[in-house]
Amino acid sequence: MKRDDNIDELISNFLNRDRKALARIISLVENESDIARQVLSRLCKSTNNSYIIGVTGSPGTGKSTLITALVEYLSAKGLRIGIISVDPTSPYSGGAFLGDRVRMRDIILDPKVFIRSVASRGSMGGIAKAVYDIARLYDAYGMDYVLVETVGAGQSEVDIHRLAYTILLITVPGLGDSIQVQKAGILEIADILVINKSNLGGDFLKVNLNMMLNSMTRQSGWRPPIVRTIATEGKGTAELFQAIQDHREYMELSEKLKEKRRNNIRYKIQNLIESQLFKLSEKILTPKEIDKIITDVLSGSKDVYTVVHEILEPIIDKIEKI
Repeated sequence: MKRDDNIDELISNFLNRDRKALARIISLVENESDIARQVLSRLCKSTNNSYIIGVTGSPGTGKSTLITALVEYLSAKGLRIGIISVDPTSPYSGGAFLGDRVRMRDIILDPKVFIRSVASRGSMGGIAKAVYDIARLYDAYGMDYVLVETVGAGQSEVDIHRLAYTILLITVPGLGDSIQVQKAGILEIADILVINKSNLGGDFLKVNLNMMLNSMTRQSGWRPPIVRTIATEGKGTAELFQAIQDHREYMELSEKLKEKRRNNIRYKIQNLIESQLFKLSEKILTPKEIDKIITDVLSGSKDVYTVVHEILEPIIDKIEKI
């Protein structure tokens, strides 16, 4: 796909809502292809129609099942939904394990739904680098909602705060003291707290969550509601969607949604700069030169800090003089 007419055809098919074209472009984005930049620049100039929802929480809380229930509810209303499921990275292939896509098999054939599993690829913030671009593609494709499910590693999931407009934190009865650990990080970014599997209880957890909310100072002025669900039975889905709508209205009326979108672009600019600098770093030293430095460091003749500083100092000086 090196010729411009092939790119034109791909974009044309995409705009005609060809699912194969969408899948192909996402693959180009994930692989950081040069073609991806050209396609993204032509498709994502004025995309701000999709509403992005982040879904996070510890493993075992039923995030995928809850997403399935919510998507079925949205689809029944005639809405189009794009799902980005960030899975752990395979240590062998570098790809996603695809576990969440398997668990969402009930909605995978819905023509109004598109699911993409992406590998976290070592990202410690719960989302992969390509997620922003995939969300923009879903937007350009005409999705009403974009749901981003994080890898589910716990407190490190705070990166989703940079992307999503509404964040759902999924909890379950019986978490015990682990919810206390989340207080300092992930709990503070939640816009809606969901107690899933509430048929197993949940009263004590709800009291604890309310106590934590009472003790927290939130600059946004929004107090997260607590919604109880039984995702396997679809119970509480309507109440959850209403809570999402309430938060969306709050974001729009307070103009925090505009601020969030500006911050998204700011984050992407920084991300692109860092990505280009990383590629540039590969040209500063050849693999052979790096091996020589490693040998010197291991022998004790040099230390890694001084060596790297000596290499970068003249480059930084030239940049600062520009």
